[in-house]
Formats: sequence, C-alpha cells, structure tokens
Amino acid sequence: MELDEFKALYQSRFEQVPQKSGADLEDMLRRRSSSAVERILRNLLWEVGAAFVIVLGLAFVMATWSSNIFRWLGLGVVLLSLVQVIAFSWQYQQLKAQLSRATGSVRHHLQDTVGIVSRFVRLYYRYCMRLIPVGMVVGGLLGGYAGVTGNTTDPALAALPENSGLVFLLGSLVLAVALAIGTYFMLTWYIQRLYGRYLDELNACLRDLTELAS
Repeated sequence: MELDEFKALYQSRFEQVPQKSGADLEDMLRRRSSSAVERILRNLLWEVGAAFVIVLGLAFVMATWSSNIFRWLGLGVVLLSLVQVIAFSWQYQQLKAQLSRATGSVRHHLQDTVGIVSRFVRLYYRYCMRLIPVGMVVGGLLGGYAGVTGNTTDPALAALPENSGLVFLLGSLVLAVALAIGTYFMLTWYIQRLYGRYLDELNACLRDLTELAS
C-alpha cells in the first residue's frame, strides 16, 4: 500500500470512528507486517529444502562418478549447504518466535522484526558475494593446474584440450569474468526477490506507523 493510499484510508476511518481509527490502523499494520514475515519464513523453508536436495544430489554423483576433483569440490559444497541449513533453521526459529510475540507496542514489534530481517539479509548478501571470488580462485587453480601439468586424466577435466593455447586461456578468462558478473547480478536479484522486497515492506510499515504517530 502506498503512503498516499494509507493516508486516505487513515483519514476516512478517522472521520468515521475517531476514537478507534488509530487502533484499527495499528492492527492493520500489524497484520501487514506479519504477512511479510510469513512470506520470509516460507522462503527460508524453501531454501532449507533446496539445500537438502542439493546435498542428496551431490552425494549421489560423488558416489557414482570417479572424479576425485568433483568429490573434493562436492564435499565443499555439501559443507556449505549444511552450514546454510543450520543458519537458516536458526533464523527461521528466531523469526517464528518474533512472530508469536506480536503483542504490546506495534512500533517496538516492527523495529525488532526489521532489525532481525535486516541483519539476516545483510549477512546473507555478504556470504553470497564472498562465494563469487572464492569460486573464481578455485576455478583458476584447477585451470592453472591442468594447464601447467597437462594432466587431464580426471573426468572433471577431460573436456579441456591437452595443449591449451593463448586463445583458449584468454577465452576462459573472459568467460570466468562474465560468469562472475552474471552471478553477482543473479544473486542480487535472488536475495531481493526472496527477502529484500519483504524487508522493504516491513520498513514501509514502520514509516507508515511513524507518519500515523506524527
């Protein structure tokens, strides 16, 4: 709801029932913020489920594909996924508890909720952004190892040419940079889609409540 629409609704209700309009609007803001938190909780559960699927899929491929490189990389992804499951489960419980404590001052409840979600979105964004250079370094080390030693016997490196020339190296570098930039924009959109827009809605509720009190 836009601020102008909120003001219009506030004025219409205030004129009709002045003694109850403030409480009615606070209740409306509480329901609106609770709806945003419930969507965040839904997305947290979705990501936890997706992480479990990724772990199971990687475990199956690691067990059936005779690639030592993939097994080591897969183990790293599995560990990161398990850390994500633990962190997201803790965040889910924290927000769930906050939602169940939806009593007392609406302002304080909103401020606490915005603080929890803001911290989570900020840490999640930093975590994802730091994975990009880590992935580039790991990919560069693997490519450098294959290029220097010429060892492409591992199935994960079988597609690489035995004698990679300058054109191949430059092409690989350009592709890696393009992939990193694309990943950055994709992750930024992804986090905003799943959590950022609901944080914006919670901040809008807090601004509306401040406008109501002024």
